[in-house]
Amino acid sequence: MENALVSAGDPAPLVAGGSEVSGEDVVQAWFVLAVAAGYVTTLFLVAWWGDRRSAAGPLVSPNSWAAAISYCLTLAVYNTSWSFYGSVGRAATSGLDFATIYIGPTLVLLFGQRLLSKVIAIAKAQNVTSIADFIAARYGKSQVLAAFVTLASLLGVLPYIALQLKAVGKSFDYLILQPERAGGEGLRFWQDSAFGVAASMALFAIVFGVRHVHASEHHRGLMLAIAFESVVKLLAFLIVALFVLFGLSGGPAALLSQFQSEPQLAGILSFDPTQPVWPATIIISGIAFLCLPQAFHVAVVENESPSHTRTAAWLYPAYLALFSLLILPIAAAGLNRFGAMMDPDTYVISLPIAADAGTISLIAFLGGLSAATGMVIMTSVALSTMLCNDVIMPLLLRSRVFGLRAQSRPMTSVLVTVRRLSILGILLLAYLMHRLVNQSYPLTVIGLLSFVAVAQFGPAFVGGLFWPRANKAGASLGIAVGFFIWAYTLLLPSAAPLWPGIEEIVRHGPWQLAWLKPNALFGLEGVDPISHATLWSLGANLVCFLIVSALGRQSTVERNQAAAFADGVVRESIPKLSSRVLVRLDDLRALALRFVGVERGAAAFDAYLAARVAGMGSRLDPSGLVDLDSIRFTENLLAGAIGAASARVVIAASLEGHSLSRREAMAMLDEASEALRFNRSLLQSTLESVPQGICAFDADFNITAWNGRFIALLDLPPDFVRVGLPLADLIAFNVERGEYAASEFAALLVNRDVATQSWPYLYERKRPDGTVLEIVYDRAAEGGYVSTYTDVTERHRAAEALRRANEGLELRVRERTEALEQAKAEAEQANLGKTRFLAAASHDLLQPLNAARLFLSALDESLHAASRSGAAEKERTLTGSAITALRSTEHVLDRLLDISSYDAGAVRAEISDFPIADLFVQLNVEFSAMARERGLVLRVVDCRHAVRSDPHLLRRILQNLLSNALRYTPRGRILLGCRRRGNALRIEVWDTGVGIAAADQKRIFEEFQRLAQGSEKGLGLGLAIVDRVSRLLGHPVDVRSRPGHGSCFAVTVPLAEGPGMPLQRQVATAAPAVAERPLTILCLDNDATILEGLSALLGGWGHRVLVATDAAAAKETAAAVPPDIVLLDYHLDGGRNGLDFLDDLRQKSGRAVRALVVTGDRSEAVRNEARARGCEILSKPVKPAALRRFLGGEALSRQFGTEPETP
Repeated sequence: MENALVSAGDPAPLVAGGSEVSGEDVVQAWFVLAVAAGYVTTLFLVAWWGDRRSAAGPLVSPNSWAAAISYCLTLAVYNTSWSFYGSVGRAATSGLDFATIYIGPTLVLLFGQRLLSKVIAIAKAQNVTSIADFIAARYGKSQVLAAFVTLASLLGVLPYIALQLKAVGKSFDYLILQPERAGGEGLRFWQDSAFGVAASMALFAIVFGVRHVHASEHHRGLMLAIAFESVVKLLAFLIVALFVLFGLSGGPAALLSQFQSEPQLAGILSFDPTQPVWPATIIISGIAFLCLPQAFHVAVVENESPSHTRTAAWLYPAYLALFSLLILPIAAAGLNRFGAMMDPDTYVISLPIAADAGTISLIAFLGGLSAATGMVIMTSVALSTMLCNDVIMPLLLRSRVFGLRAQSRPMTSVLVTVRRLSILGILLLAYLMHRLVNQSYPLTVIGLLSFVAVAQFGPAFVGGLFWPRANKAGASLGIAVGFFIWAYTLLLPSAAPLWPGIEEIVRHGPWQLAWLKPNALFGLEGVDPISHATLWSLGANLVCFLIVSALGRQSTVERNQAAAFADGVVRESIPKLSSRVLVRLDDLRALALRFVGVERGAAAFDAYLAARVAGMGSRLDPSGLVDLDSIRFTENLLAGAIGAASARVVIAASLEGHSLSRREAMAMLDEASEALRFNRSLLQSTLESVPQGICAFDADFNITAWNGRFIALLDLPPDFVRVGLPLADLIAFNVERGEYAASEFAALLVNRDVATQSWPYLYERKRPDGTVLEIVYDRAAEGGYVSTYTDVTERHRAAEALRRANEGLELRVRERTEALEQAKAEAEQANLGKTRFLAAASHDLLQPLNAARLFLSALDESLHAASRSGAAEKERTLTGSAITALRSTEHVLDRLLDISSYDAGAVRAEISDFPIADLFVQLNVEFSAMARERGLVLRVVDCRHAVRSDPHLLRRILQNLLSNALRYTPRGRILLGCRRRGNALRIEVWDTGVGIAAADQKRIFEEFQRLAQGSEKGLGLGLAIVDRVSRLLGHPVDVRSRPGHGSCFAVTVPLAEGPGMPLQRQVATAAPAVAERPLTILCLDNDATILEGLSALLGGWGHRVLVATDAAAAKETAAAVPPDIVLLDYHLDGGRNGLDFLDDLRQKSGRAVRALVVTGDRSEAVRNEARARGCEILSKPVKPAALRRFLGGEALSRQFGTEPETP
């Protein structure tokens, strides 16, 4: 087969030596023709099979994936020979600029789903058959506008069809190695390959594209053939690209290296989105994707399910992306092989020919043929429908001879014949343009020329969907001006080679006016022709459309259609009926049958009548008069066959041209009059039954209807209101009566600018008698206005009463709030007073307790010495019992003082980050021995987290929880551990103790609340302290417990952001032995009893004790005998404190005298003040062991000469 395709000689040359065709070439040409004929036959078979299978219904379910994919493939009719051949040439000459024609449709599908769905829904509702039909239907079903859009589409798309013929003809001529034949120059038409292509495409379109009269019916066979062609052209392009990539370029890696090493290939990947051609081409390609006749037909008319557009939103862009990717290796190989010696548009077929790859060449030809045939067939079908419906048929129907024939004879065969002849005419014109257009024009330039033309429909198309005020005059003028500028700036320069006079205008402008040059309009030079034409044509189009629409008025039909398109509101409108004409339902039925066919028309009317009967509950009389709904149905049915504009013309002509006998006319007139009177009476009865006042106005604000409630609410004279009374007169009458306040005059200007007024318009008015009226103005369907008046006086009174009640309620709430706040303040003050009293009372209690502890300790040690010789054992036992009882009393007071400190706010948390493990180690050391003494097992689980808290207060919480667990666990285990919960650490203390009943789990946190089952009798203050400390730290504490099984107390602590600072380990040390050298100790306290106790205790330890009850006595004593250590109370008589005395002593002695503060004041301020002076501090009642440990440490430090420094 390779030898049948190319010459046996050197495959590199593509141009034959002469114009003569050798016998071998003829064989080759017949072989290519045979293959092309076989492909076209395959298309016929696919379309025939699709039509045959769809006769019984759709080939597949409209909602299936197969149907969605088929729809997406039909959208690829957008990918013509321009994409197949021209995009490669564009990539070779302009880099990535070729991608702009694919970006536009992609953006429409990705971001224009709402727009596309709206267009499809409106097209189905309006029975639209084409882009011209759609635009004409939006602007009042204008026949003139439909014809104008049709002719403009024909003029704009003819170059696009000619491009397809040129591409297929050129590829055929190159394939048979006769490129000089491209364009058909010097050849008879039957020798031109493009003519054969046009003829075969016309035959296919006639057979499968014009089989039905109803143009809005789905051509499933034709759509199946288009989908098949989309697959063929993609596969063909893929095969050529793979052949070029691996057969000619050496693979992807080699191709990439070529891009990097060869400068001539760098331009393929170059792009500059800032150039005007990018936005211009993206805009016109996006509009063309919707407004090209063939694109609108496959995307809108042939759409069978709204879900298909959602699938197309990703599938078709993927199709375009793959096509774009395959273009690059072909363009690169073409530049490498041919450079500037070959037309870049022919690279797709020239490369395999030059490589002697006949099969690949034939595949490339079939791919280009498929891309061209799909576009030409669909465009010719769409344009033939538009020409038939919007140009030819309206002219025929308006002619006297044909118009009379159309009233009595079937029109289906005429419609089919007109459309088939239109297809022949369209392709003949396209072929002639192919012969006339300069063959040096690149395919891309010809395609973009058509895109700019079709883009002129964009403002009217999109604006009509979203702007209700857009009107026919604005749309018509905009399209006309845009097309004129397109023809002047693009079409005229294209025709310059045909006539020297045109070339003179292109070069110098008309009448030598340089600012009117087509390629530099108004002096805009340096811009590519496509961007230049797009800017001026679309800009002028849009300006005319907006200005004329904003300033112009709409007819009733235009307003109704605008509501249907822009707002989705369907309003009924029919052509105006002649005052002397009445039509029966049978007449409309006969009219429809003549245009849509007997079978389809009868079925549609039968279904319509059945639906009307089901909805109305009574049978319609076919011989009765038509009504609005039946006329609308007939017009919509005809629109599917001949278009919306032509259908309106046919309906109007039928209604105006029908005549009846005088007797029939009088009978029908009487019947209509009676119906009119009945309807008027029914309307008035309805208005009178409405509780609101109602008044209707026409478009000029003259009254047309009202009810009695309207008269009563406004207190108008009964004979004042009449039909035609202007609203201005009504307002003037009310002004004279003083009905309006000065603030209400702005509301009366509702009729000044109804175009910019938002509807409905609502306001309230208070009449002089106190009545409050709510007045609502709204637009009526036919351009008038309706106002409703509602008496809302009671509602206002209720609202006023509610306002007064709310104000009274707010006052009572405010009074109650103030009372509660005062009571709260008094309670807090009382609680604070209680706390202060408790602290003061505790201090006073501690003084004698401290003295008692000191005396008993001294006595105990004395008795201990005596008991070594066997004496005073009984007395020492009694002393020990007294000390134990005293220790319990001190413990109670300690807890009470802690609680009072927390309640008074005297304790401040010192927050820091520290490892919780350090705290666990201290608690383990502290409580392990206690657990063993009770026969319990304490387990502390290691934890590596750091927490953010006050380590001393947190330790206090855990100490109390562990003490509580030891007290109420007679046997078993106790566990201390933690769990991480998000950004917090939950520290838990588990025990196997007696458990806590649910009713007691809240009560145990109150003061002096104890459980009866404890092994030891507690004070009932430990958990109260836990509750207060946890609230101070902001660490929630909770408990879970089951009686008889044990409890779990947990405190939740925030985690630290870092590892934290380790805590200073507390190591238990034994009290140091008393130094050999006794100390001289000065004791300062305002309680003589305490001084006696200290003297007895410290003297028993071998120290020299000096006492003083006030600062003056202490100064004298210290001056006489300098002390080694001073034990001083903080609070002295006369408002003085011991630390002030210490400052004086240190200043006068000139040395840092060591001091120990022994006080009953446990406030943080006192502790901080003592630490600031380098003093240790012990709380009363002082523990002898703690006091002895302090003195022992001081003695040791003096013994070894390491006396600590003090400030």
